[in-house]
Amino acid sequence: MSSKAGSLISFEWLRLCRSPMRVMAIVVFLLCGVGAVASGIQHLNGWKQTHADLREREQSMRDDALGWLRTGLKGPEDRSYIDVTSPRWADRYASAHMSVAPDPLAALAIGLSDVRGTWAPVAATSGAKPFETHDPATLGNAEKLLSGNFDLVFVLTYLLPLLLLILLFDVGGLERDLGMLRLVRIQVGTRRGWLFKRILAPVLIVVGLVIVLCVVGGFWTGAIGSATERWALFLGLAIGYTFLWAALFGAVLASGAGTSSSALWMAGLWIGFCVVVPAAVRQVVAEEHPSLYATERTDAMRSKRYDILLSDVKEYQEAFYEARPDLSRSPKSRSRRAASTRSLFIKQAAFLDMVSGVTEDVSKDEIAREAAIARYGWVNPAYVFQRALCVLAGTESVSFRKHRQNLLDGVSIRLESLIEVTWLGEAIDDARFESLLDHGAEVSYGESPEKETSIHLIGLFVVAAIAAFILARLRKDRELRTGIV
Repeated sequence: MSSKAGSLISFEWLRLCRSPMRVMAIVVFLLCGVGAVASGIQHLNGWKQTHADLREREQSMRDDALGWLRTGLKGPEDRSYIDVTSPRWADRYASAHMSVAPDPLAALAIGLSDVRGTWAPVAATSGAKPFETHDPATLGNAEKLLSGNFDLVFVLTYLLPLLLLILLFDVGGLERDLGMLRLVRIQVGTRRGWLFKRILAPVLIVVGLVIVLCVVGGFWTGAIGSATERWALFLGLAIGYTFLWAALFGAVLASGAGTSSSALWMAGLWIGFCVVVPAAVRQVVAEEHPSLYATERTDAMRSKRYDILLSDVKEYQEAFYEARPDLSRSPKSRSRRAASTRSLFIKQAAFLDMVSGVTEDVSKDEIAREAAIARYGWVNPAYVFQRALCVLAGTESVSFRKHRQNLLDGVSIRLESLIEVTWLGEAIDDARFESLLDHGAEVSYGESPEKETSIHLIGLFVVAAIAAFILARLRKDRELRTGIV
């Protein structure tokens, strides 16, 4: 048995080496994989640089303010209007941002990180901006939005099945076309075991290539070491996806079709699962849950914010105090400046409530849309696989929903702390100022994907395996009935 298996492996290796088409396909796949990792690293480096510049700017403003406070000054001597002991200017100089940390795996699975804002300021006086992006390389660049980014997930999702197709399309079919199947059966005994081993050999080659690309990407990005567990799960999902396509193509080969028929059926499976089904699902779901663009939502909130700021504060006072029963309606300081600051915070609180409501509605709509797409996960393996890897990297929509909520929480905490100081009529000292710096954070959102991901992929694999068995039995019955091999 072992000698036969060794002979088959040796045969497949020779068949591969003697086929320039297959060798070229493997080389192109590897080049695409390495290029995708390089493209992802370039994106990740730009992301890191943006956040580094942000931290540098933050630290500069913080150091200036703390320097003035610790020397008894309220601001720079040449700009007497700046007073960092007041809530307004303290909010501005206590610069803080809520950021999505650039996870190493994000270089392999860019996801939505190239079109969603990865940071936003945490400020009480300028309002929460959960949907804005301040990166000119994302929403400000229409050409980039159209072309997108090339990452390893794309290579694994769409190019890996094509490579398997090229390596497997004539397994068994070539022998049938040449009339050699009877001779093969005499030599190997059972066609089922022979076909399985011949399919397994190219599949293991592709698995080896997947491991090479994931290892290269893991070391190159630093994921191996800083996110080893999630990287290992990334690799496991990629290998599982490979065997899923091997099962699908194996079902075609088990039917006993010729080379041309097998190639057409395999190409049809790839077009169906990687192009037609995802597009059809998107179209159906888009009719049920139309997408609202962030630019339209942002413009609407900007307009509403200006309406609130320009309106009479009395419209919002009652709701403001009802939400804060411990707050005195007769503040200690009655100066015009203090009254103006109180009026600003009452309006900003009303605006934050509105933004929180809009954000909640948007999140519900996103969740409903994703749930609708997930209903078709049994026949949409490309989407399920791609989304699972992006969830691991923290670049899927669920990650940005958490980021938006963390931003709103940070703005709310800062607003409440400044409201307390304002109503007490106290000045901001260095201790209070430093407490404001804790309202921002850089958070990594990478996590394990939902259990439904494995259920959908394993379920489709089982269906493909059952189909392969049924087709093999039908082929055998046909041969016994007709005598045609």
